[in-house]
Amino acid sequence: MPLTGREAELARLDGLIGRAGGGVPVIVAVRGERGVGKSALLEAVAARAADAGFRVGTAAGGPAVRDSLFAAARQALGRPDDGTDTLDGHVARGRDVMARTPLALCVDDLMDVDASSAAWLVALASLDRPVPLLIVAAAGDDPGSGRTAGAAELLARAEHLELTGLPEAGIAEFAARHCGLTLDAAAAAVCHELTGGNPGLLLAHLAGRPGPAVTARELRGAAGPEALRCTRRWLDDLPRPALAMARAVAVLGDSAEVAHAAALAELPVPDALHAIDTLVARQVLANRVPPAFRHPLLGTAVLAGMPVGSRIAAHLKVARFLRDEQWGAERVAQQLAAAGPTGLDWAVEPLRTAARKLLHEGRAEEASRYLRCVLRDRLPADVRSAVRRELAEAETFVDPDLALSELDTLLRESEDPEVCAELALDVAGMLIDRARPADAASVLDETAERIGTGHPAAVRRLTLRKASVSLLDAAGPSAEARRLADADAAADGDADAPERAGGGRSRELANLRAAIAADRGTDRDAALAPAREALTGAEGGDLGRLWQSCATLIRADELVEARAHCWRTGRLSRAMSGRRAGLAADIFRARICRVAGDLPGAVAVLRPVVEEIGPGSAALPTVAGFAVAGLVEALAQLGDQDEAAALLAAHGVAGHGPDDDLHGRYEGPYLLAARAALWRLRGEPGRAAGDLLAAGRLLVRRGAVSPAVLPWRSRAALALAADGATDRAETLAREELEAARRWGTPRTIGVARHALAMTRSGERRLMLLTEAVRHLEASPARLELAVARADLGAALRAAGRTAEADRECAAALALAGECGAAPLARRLRAAPEPVPAHDKPVRTHPLLTPQELKIAGLARSGHTNRQISQMLFLTMRTVEFHLSGVYRKLGIAGRQGLAEAIPAEPSAEPPEDQARPAAQPAGGRTRHTGPAPCSCSRTLPPGQPCADTPARPSRWHDGPRSAELRPSPSR
Repeated sequence: MPLTGREAELARLDGLIGRAGGGVPVIVAVRGERGVGKSALLEAVAARAADAGFRVGTAAGGPAVRDSLFAAARQALGRPDDGTDTLDGHVARGRDVMARTPLALCVDDLMDVDASSAAWLVALASLDRPVPLLIVAAAGDDPGSGRTAGAAELLARAEHLELTGLPEAGIAEFAARHCGLTLDAAAAAVCHELTGGNPGLLLAHLAGRPGPAVTARELRGAAGPEALRCTRRWLDDLPRPALAMARAVAVLGDSAEVAHAAALAELPVPDALHAIDTLVARQVLANRVPPAFRHPLLGTAVLAGMPVGSRIAAHLKVARFLRDEQWGAERVAQQLAAAGPTGLDWAVEPLRTAARKLLHEGRAEEASRYLRCVLRDRLPADVRSAVRRELAEAETFVDPDLALSELDTLLRESEDPEVCAELALDVAGMLIDRARPADAASVLDETAERIGTGHPAAVRRLTLRKASVSLLDAAGPSAEARRLADADAAADGDADAPERAGGGRSRELANLRAAIAADRGTDRDAALAPAREALTGAEGGDLGRLWQSCATLIRADELVEARAHCWRTGRLSRAMSGRRAGLAADIFRARICRVAGDLPGAVAVLRPVVEEIGPGSAALPTVAGFAVAGLVEALAQLGDQDEAAALLAAHGVAGHGPDDDLHGRYEGPYLLAARAALWRLRGEPGRAAGDLLAAGRLLVRRGAVSPAVLPWRSRAALALAADGATDRAETLAREELEAARRWGTPRTIGVARHALAMTRSGERRLMLLTEAVRHLEASPARLELAVARADLGAALRAAGRTAEADRECAAALALAGECGAAPLARRLRAAPEPVPAHDKPVRTHPLLTPQELKIAGLARSGHTNRQISQMLFLTMRTVEFHLSGVYRKLGIAGRQGLAEAIPAEPSAEPPEDQARPAAQPAGGRTRHTGPAPCSCSRTLPPGQPCADTPARPSRWHDGPRSAELRPSPSR
């Protein structure tokens, strides 16, 4: 056994060798499981002791010498010449050796040493005077092991050196040094998972691997012959019940229940428990519940060692009682897949159900395996066709070329017109996912021609889908798509109009009409009505309708409704083969978070999507592009430019100009806009403006002129104004304001007014910014409101209106904290400190509510949470909740950061005559205590209205959560 990664253990043994050489007897028990390298360590100790001048004797126990007299003593020092083969004689010989030179005895398998030799070792270590003696013995992993009294006494007196498996970081080095193999991080992790780093199991598992490099997938395959031979040594001499129990646990796999294992092993439960104890003592099973192998490779080897017929019968038996006891489709499917083709009718549904669940969880490779298991059995034609479609959906994430090929083959083989239409729609959807709308249109055309005029309903579906596909073309919707959308609009109110016959076709038309109306941006209601119609009864896997119509709801600021459809799609995709639609729903959930200013929420939703698809996905490049664009923009606004830049580089959009290869990609404008956000964060407004103008050209070319699609004009205007090009910025801002008025949502109007204001100066800027703030207050756009209020505060301060400026900056800072916009918060903190607008000096903080400030002040003064709760008559949980909010808002790790973040006061408690602060409203904003709703931060006497109160209360004014719960005026 090679010795690798034992530097710390050898260093400790070197110290013990030195101590023993100085005349202090030392006993060391090297403990560890089988194969961990105890014998190799003893060999290294023997060599080091010899180099240090010791007389070294080695011995090994075992079944062959267990009952012999002084077998280990003879191995270590040889048979006595004088025939005194007694305990005293062997002790005297050891004493004579130690009189001349230090003695090191290395004993392997101490628990199997014969009783007389164990007594000799005890006697040597118990001499009445100090002797230069080192005894190093290998023992088992069980602290109570030791077959003789002498061995047990040695173990009790010994210093213990525990050997564990190699760490994951050392496995690649071990494989390269001893097996000549190259392992990457994933392969090393799999090795560690299967073997626990046990060197013996590692050698066995890696032996005979072809080629210098081994992948994680290859290592997860079946155990090789050497691994089977190695692991058999762990099972030698097992009693029959223990072997039966080991096989039962191997068949059941993870989370094996004792009752199930006992039934499979055909043992009474008490006998099964005794067998489990035997397997734990032999280091085959881990000492935990439920029973599981100490190392998964042992289970694989036990399973592989079973006769194939017995193994299949065992898997089927387990599958039946798991099904009967309703343990879940996935557990049943694991057993059925292991059994192979069975011809059982009831086996099809658990495998398909488990595959759908795995696909939704992003485990597409396992889902494909289960579906292929289904296809190996004889199936009715319609069931086989449905399973092949599900397999193509799953393999989109594993092997997209193979998935597309299989689905196309199925389409060409099918003769039923309706089935052909469904398959053509699936193939087209997969081609659209791969950014090939032209090929998708060709497939739809060819299938419609193949079906012919005898099936007008199927042809109509294909024609409508082809029109919808043209929405994704860089050149914009086709003339046919526009004609169909306009014809459908003209048919409103005509119940007999052929354009509106059929529920599915009606929804397809409605989706087309909603998308085109949203791109045109001339009438919000004209886009909303068909979008709602398209989403009514939409199936969980209908990606096209979700993508177009749900986007229309978000553009119209109907966030509650859009969120409900995203939730429903995600829920249905758990039960259907619709993971693509589930990913789209996640992207829209993140977009809703971004519109509402919840940047951390958007990042939390999009990170798993990007990780699952991969930013450079060949299977879903369009979906991946939108996910990356949303994540990059949110990260840039959070201030994390490193991760944002890395994502853009991984997606191939890290260039320094608008000339990237994005002009033919539907997601191209959004990636350019995301990169522009990163340029602005880095202080390069010129580059940001270039990307935004390029994005605008792409959108205009395909007819998407509404600012609700992407407010590229206002963003470019802000960048150009920051870069000094105010004339061009003003032109763009005016164009967007006109378009925003046509669309009619407060968000688009407020954003456009803000951009126009930044191209002006003086009183005109103040007036436009005030109007922008009032519009944005009536929208869900908290981040845009924060930016507008920050700019309004700066303009007010420049005009000498300091008190008003302080109020706006304080409100903007609170909003920036809620949104997680760190760059904006830093900019606002750099401004002068706000001044309270009341007579009595009241301690304030721009980020904290009065209650949070009071609790933080007491914590800063050294009060414990319990003391604070007693002083303020609050529960401990409330105090902890508020302190957590304080740490988050201030960006500190804990109490130690309060001293710098909050200035000291003579007393953390308010005077007795000071009124208690008003209750904090939902959404976390600081408000006045007057009767009318207001977004300012001043404190007014009860009943006195604020001069800045807007003319009408805002349905969004209470913050991010209530924004999603209040109905819109249009509903």
